[in-house]
Amino acid sequence: MEKLTVVDLTPESFRGYGDVLSVGPTTPMANSEEITYWGKVAELQMGSRVSTGYMACKPRPGVLKQLERHLRTPEILVALRGDSLVCMAKPSAPGSKNIDGLMAFRVKQGQAFAMAPGTWHWAAYPVKKEEAMFLVVFASGTERDDLEFTDLDAPREVRR
Repeated sequence: MEKLTVVDLTPESFRGYGDVLSVGPTTPMANSEEITYWGKVAELQMGSRVSTGYMACKPRPGVLKQLERHLRTPEILVALRGDSLVCMAKPSAPGSKNIDGLMAFRVKQGQAFAMAPGTWHWAAYPVKKEEAMFLVVFASGTERDDLEFTDLDAPREVRR
């Protein structure tokens, strides 16, 4: 079984998949005794309404067999509890099942990222034997109206 490449989630490694939502080296928009605020970390088109949810990713064997994507909305994931590996492939054109750049990103607790519309992905694989918890943000109705699945040509091994 082919093993997926695993890389740390950084703005450089995630280029082509979406945006890493992190403070980075930019100057804060506001800085006082009470707060420091960095604005416009990323600008996303989300549609008129936004939906939030929680996803608990369960420990399981590291075998990736399928992917999903949302063509009309970005998807934001915030790692609330636990480190995990999130498998993704670069966006492809509507109707195309082309899987390009498939790899696993090591996402640490506290990190956040926004997948570009059309980015293929699957539920995170927790690094430890405990559930990993994510806050999920995307356009309202995505689960019902903008969800496409594809099976991989062969399973891939996801090594923690």
